[in-house]
Amino acid sequence: MGGMADISPTNTPDGAAAVPTVTAEVLGSGPGTTGVITLDRPAALNALDLDMIRRIGTALDTFASDLSVRQVLIRSALPKAYCAGGDVRVIRDHDLAGDSAAGDTYFREEYDVNEALATFPLPVVALLDGITMGGGLGMSMHATYRVITEKAWASMPEAAIGFVTDVGISHTFTHLPALSASGRPTTALGLWLATTAYRLTPGDLLWTGLATHLTTDAPGFTDRLLTEGLDAALAAEDASTAQPPESVLAGMAARIEELYAGGDWAEISARIAAATDQVGDLTRELLAPANPLSLEAMAQLLAYSAGHSLREALDAELTVGSWIRKTPNFAEGVRAVLVDKTRDAAFVPPEVSGISDADRRGIRSALEEARQLSATRRPSR
Repeated sequence: MGGMADISPTNTPDGAAAVPTVTAEVLGSGPGTTGVITLDRPAALNALDLDMIRRIGTALDTFASDLSVRQVLIRSALPKAYCAGGDVRVIRDHDLAGDSAAGDTYFREEYDVNEALATFPLPVVALLDGITMGGGLGMSMHATYRVITEKAWASMPEAAIGFVTDVGISHTFTHLPALSASGRPTTALGLWLATTAYRLTPGDLLWTGLATHLTTDAPGFTDRLLTEGLDAALAAEDASTAQPPESVLAGMAARIEELYAGGDWAEISARIAAATDQVGDLTRELLAPANPLSLEAMAQLLAYSAGHSLREALDAELTVGSWIRKTPNFAEGVRAVLVDKTRDAAFVPPEVSGISDADRRGIRSALEEARQLSATRRPSR
């Protein structure tokens, strides 16, 4: 679960103590005794590097063994971001240098921490304020409670960098809490969110159940958590008279389900191309920067994750992600979006129609590899 590193400050090359990008401390007393993890990497909007992932994992291990801790809070020290994702530029550099094992290690350890959050023995609260993207969703959506502010928004933009939906969100998006509870199908809407990188507003996050609570006073929520405990802090938000913001996504959901329900990605893509309404127009606009091969991989991946556990979905994300990183598209997408910031990626193939049967077989083979990996985790009878 990331126990390879302690959570003390790292050192700079000249020996001076560096400011830690993740701090972990026990705060509060009585029912408010809380293990607090604070993300603090302002230059990168808390983009997660491997050291941060390991520090979060170590903190969770420490809090789980501390009998005084009643709950865990994960928060950001930054005013504009919870976490902007994973530090994939470093992974790209390793891949281009022929060291794909470094990226495999990064994702494996990150996904282990994602699972640890989902299975943690104590309640975990993620407090989201500002930007939450990619890996930031992995470090929040698996928490027991996801408390957002009015400035929070979330997105999974992996298709534009030539990658796939990961950090367990291929499972989360196909098991959206509010829609699953109502008996409505969620696979189509989840695939739409994954492929389009749609920016979820506070209203959208609450409507889908990705967020459990809205706070208009994040410092006040934290203070109440540390002094009165989790139940009191959540009850105060439940009793708030603040009106939940409107969800634009809710108004589009039925049409999205028509466009995305049933068939493979080629069939879904054809329906999108033929659509003449506003939702169709928006979908085409949002899909324009995406790597076509990522879209095909996401369609297969989310279909798989819809019928499997979170751990099995994480295994599938690991193997499909490793497969797609072996294509030129991951390095090219990261270059265009995060390195040069020109947003002019030349993906191969450039269109969905160019995806070959060999590509589709490659994705299916990666999913079969995931099945075998998951099987090794099951105890023998």
